[in-house]
Amino acid sequence: MGKLSRSSDSLFLGAGHEQNILRMKFQLSELTSNQSSFDFRTFDSEGVIFYGNVGKDNWFVLGIRESRLEVQMSNNNGQMLLSKWGPNISDGQWRKVTVDSGSNTIEVKVDGELVVRLTHQDNPQPNIQSYSELNILLGDLPSGIGNQLIIPLQPALDGCLRNWAWVKKEAQALGEALNSDENRRCFEQEELGSFFPRSGYAFFKPTEFQTLDMKTWGLSIKVSFRVVEEHGIILKLYDQNLVPALEMALDCQKKVFVITLLGNVTHAVTIPKQVCSGNWHFKNFQISTNMAQLNMTNDTLSWEIDPSDSLALRNVWLDSASHLFIGGVPDYLSAQGPHFSGCLKMNIQGQAVNLDMAYYKHPHVHSHSCPQWSKIESCSDNAS
Repeated sequence: MGKLSRSSDSLFLGAGHEQNILRMKFQLSELTSNQSSFDFRTFDSEGVIFYGNVGKDNWFVLGIRESRLEVQMSNNNGQMLLSKWGPNISDGQWRKVTVDSGSNTIEVKVDGELVVRLTHQDNPQPNIQSYSELNILLGDLPSGIGNQLIIPLQPALDGCLRNWAWVKKEAQALGEALNSDENRRCFEQEELGSFFPRSGYAFFKPTEFQTLDMKTWGLSIKVSFRVVEEHGIILKLYDQNLVPALEMALDCQKKVFVITLLGNVTHAVTIPKQVCSGNWHFKNFQISTNMAQLNMTNDTLSWEIDPSDSLALRNVWLDSASHLFIGGVPDYLSAQGPHFSGCLKMNIQGQAVNLDMAYYKHPHVHSHSCPQWSKIESCSDNAS
């Protein structure tokens, strides 16, 4: 369908796993500046931009909470916190962020405007001399640090960096990451949504999404999707034995949106060609005791289902051992057929799906950002 336009100089922070966290080390004896600066862009409302330390008890965190900057720090004099300062930084616009650490102050500027100034005591720190390195981690926290924060913070951050200067030193590790792995490169233009590459998926427990009235249990799934590179599975539910119970998939070759319940195709809805051409499309699927309904952008379809099938689906959904996959499934469960590659916005049982809360998320999945795409070949043309 074409190739995604990725930037050659902007770095994706969303690691997804500790082993993928970007790390830098600087020798304290070689530092001539305590100032760092970078351009930053995100749609994510909470996460860690960077964490730095000189020894385990002397650390600093610059993060985002409720779309505004937050600073947390710790040294032998205690811990300090300044939260939710400055402009809304989660609007997808590039901003220049500068962090300057003086002898007893830390200043954070956004686009040249001072938004955070933290003053702390500068008592001698006898243990600091035993450390020789400044360590900086991007887009997450090292293991074991999260419980030391004054206020817990969802660490993983879907964001982009460019034009960086860390303590005015060259960061070789970041350049190597850009050159060695294209998935470390941000998209040139982004919009709000969740991006799934061909191999990407997120795993949840369906019991995380429940209705308030269990006596009249029903299932409601609202999904907006935009095909970027490939069609395929959008959502799939398995029971504890990994037997499929529900699947929602897009098949652009056959030009249908398919809903499969307990292994049987209950409905295959014909879709227009433009569904696979890179535009956003909306589906609202609901199941009650004996009825299923699919609301689409310009149409609504209803059909009867066996009450025993509805009960079986309910039992799978309420089982904490069941598996719910979004955006695709692991290869060992479905090695054949195309894997969906595109953007999703999903609401299950009245709750917006936040991929940061997934039990597992593929490291190349973008939780809150999606590539803008101006020209995509249609699926029907691609199928030939």
